[in-house]
Amino acid sequence: MSKQDFISLYEKFLSGQCTEEEKQLLESHYSEIKLMDNEWDTALGDEDIIKAKIIAKIHAETDFQNVTDTRRKVSFTWMKYAASIAFLSMVGFFSWHYWWQKPGNTQSANNILPGKNQAYLTLANGQSIILHNAKNGQIGTNSGIIINKINDSILTYSKNNNINNKPRATSAPDSNLLTIPRGGVFQTVLSDGTKVWLNSASSIKYPVVFAGKERKVVLSGEAYFEVAKNKKMPFRVAVNGMDVQVLGTHFNVMGYPEDKQVQTTLLEGSVKLHSATGTAQLTPGQQGVFNDAHFTVEPVNTDDVVAWKDGFFVFDNESVESIMQKIGRWYDVDVVFQNKKSLPGQHSFGGTISRHKNIDIVLKALEATGSVHFKLTGRRVIVMD
Repeated sequence: MSKQDFISLYEKFLSGQCTEEEKQLLESHYSEIKLMDNEWDTALGDEDIIKAKIIAKIHAETDFQNVTDTRRKVSFTWMKYAASIAFLSMVGFFSWHYWWQKPGNTQSANNILPGKNQAYLTLANGQSIILHNAKNGQIGTNSGIIINKINDSILTYSKNNNINNKPRATSAPDSNLLTIPRGGVFQTVLSDGTKVWLNSASSIKYPVVFAGKERKVVLSGEAYFEVAKNKKMPFRVAVNGMDVQVLGTHFNVMGYPEDKQVQTTLLEGSVKLHSATGTAQLTPGQQGVFNDAHFTVEPVNTDDVVAWKDGFFVFDNESVESIMQKIGRWYDVDVVFQNKKSLPGQHSFGGTISRHKNIDIVLKALEATGSVHFKLTGRRVIVMD
């Protein structure tokens, strides 16, 4: 079990939603999980002292009174605090003392909650469905395909075996548009079995039934794909003037219009990137960046790239401007730089923090570095140097 899987499962445990099997899984793995990939980073300070202070705070928290096994409570919650708070830093890790020297840190009156499952589906006839308000179950039918919403978070397209769903040769297949607003995420399973996870402020247009020589979808924003294999019909993602061409593979694409670049990260299989000015081939563990009509290919940590799908922000030597773009999309807030020239490019941050935290926790963690400060007014975050 990875560190991030462990933390996600533990947060589910705290909310009282774990099954007995999941509780047993947590218990069997907690002693194996190490905070810093088996090594403590000395920049955080003395590990024993910090752990003792965190445990002392845990004992003072009423949130954990329902956990009866003291040994397990200490170990689990130590991991949760350490992983969710102590990671975030500026070129390294910020010191724990910020949290202990400011014990009055509580949620502000105008605190903003994290994003959630929400999406809008536009059918071929122009009808729009607010998916997060719709009940689970069948949404409709189109071109011999049954459209279902399941688990409040997934839109599926499956063949109706009672109907011939082969499109007529004289007509183009109907297309649907799935739009994720700021502050939202959603998943879909296309009619060919391809799975797609969509991040905030993203959209994807796709045929209800794939026909012809290829399976083409159009993306804006960020999505993670697990493409169903079909050698006779390659899969193609069109995004911001670039195409990702695959047969069957796992990859992440980020192409927000405001970013002025497209990042394609390959986890499994093989993909070919194509534009009007050139091509690039990726192997697993590589990221291709399309920028200014050129491709560059570099090795990356793929777990970090797709961490958003599993509920985490992961920043790796990232600028304030880039970080605040992601925070703005996820929390649906407007970000304003008081003095934009003095911040972007001068300070880089790295670390991991849960996307399930309210915005004040994330902002205070960034402020703990001493390099940046924020003012929260309504749904506007002012970035100050």
